Amino acid sequence: MTVALGPYQRRPRPIIAGPASHLNSRQNFDTDGMLRSLLLLAVLATASACKPCTCGVARGARVVGGGPVTAGEFPWLAAVKRDGKLICGATVVARDHLITATHCVYEVEASRLTVLVGEYNVNKSRSEGYRVSHVIQHPDFNRYTYDNDIAVLRLAEALPDHLYRPACLPDDEDALAGVDAIVSGWGSTVEKGPPSDIPMKAEVQIWSQEACTGAGYGRRKVTPRMLCANAPDRDSCTGDSGGPLLMTQPHYTVVGIVSWGRGCARQGYPGVYARVNHFMPWLRVALRHACTCTPPNIYKK
Repeated sequence: MTVALGPYQRRPRPIIAGPASHLNSRQNFDTDGMLRSLLLLAVLATASACKPCTCGVARGARVVGGGPVTAGEFPWLAAVKRDGKLICGATVVARDHLITATHCVYEVEASRLTVLVGEYNVNKSRSEGYRVSHVIQHPDFNRYTYDNDIAVLRLAEALPDHLYRPACLPDDEDALAGVDAIVSGWGSTVEKGPPSDIPMKAEVQIWSQEACTGAGYGRRKVTPRMLCANAPDRDSCTGDSGGPLLMTQPHYTVVGIVSWGRGCARQGYPGVYARVNHFMPWLRVALRHACTCTPPNIYKK
């Protein structure tokens, strides 16, 4: 997904076409003891098949500021295609799982979706992408307000190790106000402009929740499940939906998912993101079959 360095267009709502699979976290935490036991066995079986890995490690030195992403700089950045057409961004969080925005894949059959990983110029890519086998939408997503705008994509096969590095997932209670972050993707670089051929990035700052809820969106309410971020002349834009907002220290951690906004980089109208740490209990269930990785400082020689 792309980051705009100029004004910002409201993120488009995807075409609604056919049913998709849903995960209801309330059902997965049923009080029935047998169900809990089966879930525990599934987690243990998955863990035994996983090899140790680290998350949140970029390739090469970090380039400060905004502009084009260097090839391979963000090895977790992915492009989502529907029927072969680029629609959104996504973030690799495990070898066969990604997170994106539900509004990108709302009621879209998994068979219509593919994911490009490790690609730079998406319009020159010869790859057909990796097939999506399951679309797990948040059960409380509101298609009118974009509340709970998060989804998990499970791939039909694991990504090759050389192709990607996953981003880290946040802690439940990460303090984010005032934190510098990076948003990236293949979206428009100016308001009402065409999507970018190559991924772009912008360094932005996360707003306090008080400032976020006081932004000038009128009746479109910013909920506790959202966060705001921007910087002067820097914002996400049309086509960036679903892509990551990443905290860079102490390692790259996906703290937001591009969701909606008004224009691009308009004063008083920050980009609005799904707040990932709010959804960690749900994500732990949705990713229960995934081989997730640990931050690099966990391993000590």
